[in-house]
Amino acid sequence: MNNIMACSSCGLDKTESIVHRGSYILRCAACGEAIVATSSMGMFDSDHTFSGFADPGPGKHPAPEMLIARGPFRQISTTISGAARNGTLIRLIPEPKD
Repeated sequence: MNNIMACSSCGLDKTESIVHRGSYILRCAACGEAIVATSSMGMFDSDHTFSGFADPGPGKHPAPEMLIARGPFRQISTTISGAARNGTLIRLIPEPKD
């Protein structure tokens, strides 16, 4: 990653993807500061596979029981959006490509 995406608060360049209500947010994995946000609707056509978990907080790994949905984002977007609209922060973790 380059320093364009570095956190302005702590300088770390490691991010996490979060869906909250209708927003897709990249946040700092160390301090939780939002780095950039956009509409989550731009993700809906993605065929990339993600696991969506209830977010345990910046830098923390979600437990398996926190899984909300797994699959191509196009297929799980309704489930993810429904949970995010209710105020749950959803951590999106990309699955490795085969």
